[in-house]
Amino acid sequence: MSTNEPQRPKLRPVDAQRVEKDGVRFFVIKDPRRIARQALMVREELGPFLAHADGAMTVEEIITATRGRAGSPIGDGVGAVQDEAVKELFERLDTLFLLEGERYDTETARQLRDYRAADFRVPALEAQAYPDDPDDLLDLFEGFALDVSDDQQPSGRMLKAIVTPHIDYARGGDTYAELWRHAAPELEDVELAVVFGTDHNGSGPRLTLTRQSYATPWNILPTDTELVGKLAKILERDRGVENHPFADEFNHVGEHSVELASVWLNWAAGDRAVKMLPILCGSLGDYVLGDGSLRDASPTDHPQIADAIGLLQQVARHRRTVFVAAADLSHIGPAFGDEDEADDETRKEIEEYDSELMSAVIRGRHEDFLEVVRRDEDDSRVCGLAPIYMTLWAAGASDGRWMGYQQCATDEKGGSFVSIAGGLLY
Repeated sequence: MSTNEPQRPKLRPVDAQRVEKDGVRFFVIKDPRRIARQALMVREELGPFLAHADGAMTVEEIITATRGRAGSPIGDGVGAVQDEAVKELFERLDTLFLLEGERYDTETARQLRDYRAADFRVPALEAQAYPDDPDDLLDLFEGFALDVSDDQQPSGRMLKAIVTPHIDYARGGDTYAELWRHAAPELEDVELAVVFGTDHNGSGPRLTLTRQSYATPWNILPTDTELVGKLAKILERDRGVENHPFADEFNHVGEHSVELASVWLNWAAGDRAVKMLPILCGSLGDYVLGDGSLRDASPTDHPQIADAIGLLQQVARHRRTVFVAAADLSHIGPAFGDEDEADDETRKEIEEYDSELMSAVIRGRHEDFLEVVRRDEDDSRVCGLAPIYMTLWAAGASDGRWMGYQQCATDEKGGSFVSIAGGLLY
């Protein structure tokens, strides 16, 4: 390995999925932070070597340790792997910034500087998950949920919050369309949209801010930087996390949750001058699965987050504000760590569970929502837990309706799926 590469390689958190091509099995490894946009295909027999890349051993020690523990089905081919192939693998991982170390730190800092210096946040998924041409994007949106009328009328009540998916449009488009077509007439007088999105790469509890404005193929949605500054002064008092409001700001660069919601927000609001406040929500896992004091506590006990939510509630009393949760629901099947593929009975059970979740949501009960997830120790992996909780907490809604429920397959067989739904809260 070159002098720039980590002498004791430590693999960063990655997304890995098994695939088969021409009879050969591979792991497809992707960087969830999207520092390098390209995926890496790794032969399955090299997988056990990655399992030892925890920063404790050199590459040579990893090779020795892996060969000494071969014997599992996945390790059957370890003996045939040449040492040079292992060394080349780790060199490639470092080139793609998938190992912790100097190269990764330098590239992350560079990309963050570029992000902050740009005129706006460059969409991460434009031309990939949706068209970058405004007319083509409009055609795509208008093709979803054809059975939903375009001439929805205002309900006569004040819309306080929206729960929207953050799954890709190809799978969740009909739910997005049904939700946002119903929401559109309710947004005519909205001045500020506070969008809480899942931070898939962030720890927590944490609210991560940015001063950058999110762009869509139609417009730039201006971020309320004055409000960002006020929230930052509150959150930076958190001594448990250095620079709480911006420590994870890099995650805004590639995170899809707020982005996918913001495009639909732009569509529904049209040319109206709606400011946005994008906030990424770190995990609330310690409140659900932790074995410490947080396991029986509430996120409302976090003093700085509580003060930040209080400020947003105060703003909402003086400015027409809507809170948005960019959040999916359950994640089920082998793609997410389950042993068995989902069958009809599993799908029915999850639909009933999701219905219980959404019942708490449309009643505005953030603590009830948390308790449902906590009761089953988040067996269904509700990745929208944090943004939904924050949205309900901030909005103070007491009534609503949910719609557009889908279970979206994540593999060709449909053995794994992500469930989504939309909600309007008053």
